[in-house]
Amino acid sequence: MSAQLITASLVQGAQSIVVFTGAGVSAESGLPTYRSGENALWSAANFERFANPRGYRSHLPASYEWYRQRALAAAAAQPNPAHVAIAQLAMLVHNLVVVTQNVDGLHARAGSPDIIELHGHLRTARCDRCEARVAWSDAPDEPVCHHCGGMLRPDVVMFEENLAEEALERARTAAASCDLLISVGTSNLIWPARELPILAHDAGANVLIVNTDFAGQPTGARFHHLSGRAGDVLPELVRLLAQPEAKL
Repeated sequence: MSAQLITASLVQGAQSIVVFTGAGVSAESGLPTYRSGENALWSAANFERFANPRGYRSHLPASYEWYRQRALAAAAAQPNPAHVAIAQLAMLVHNLVVVTQNVDGLHARAGSPDIIELHGHLRTARCDRCEARVAWSDAPDEPVCHHCGGMLRPDVVMFEENLAEEALERARTAAASCDLLISVGTSNLIWPARELPILAHDAGANVLIVNTDFAGQPTGARFHHLSGRAGDVLPELVRLLAQPEAKL
């Protein structure tokens, strides 16, 4: 039996699925990853200047412009076959929640109905004083809030900041109560997001890891590994599920 058919059988037997995605999914839409690849966002210089609140504030207005260009690039990017397949998968199973570390909004634009954005999003900038938000397409040239004069910053979670408690607890609850967690395009190395596949596994779920590199990925009796690009693997999985003759 092929790896794809084994994977299809895992999905067919699941009533509740969590799809946990990382930067590798959006890389196939032309957006840079965080740590791997030639165009990774977090070079040493970028990390110091842009990845934490201190660096962001001390390098204004360049840091503000850097995030604005990221936001505009995300808005111009298009969902790729992996995003589309995840949205289609939601229509083929009883319950599916997308938990993403990505901030580009491509899951929503592909049509996924239930999304938890662990690291926030790049749809808006927000004021660090009054919490007012403005779409990046309408954001001023300088990082100054028009409402109160406070500092505008990206509506994302930076390093040294806590994830939004509501989003994290929703993600933990979903992982601990699912039958299957599909981890796609993420190294599963960074806490606290790293705990989600382990939470699912320890609660009795199967965990399917789809990636091109399995270094450092969790292993165990119910961890399954499928090598390949998300945009190749996930559409094939949907095809197998959608065709009656593929039912196992």
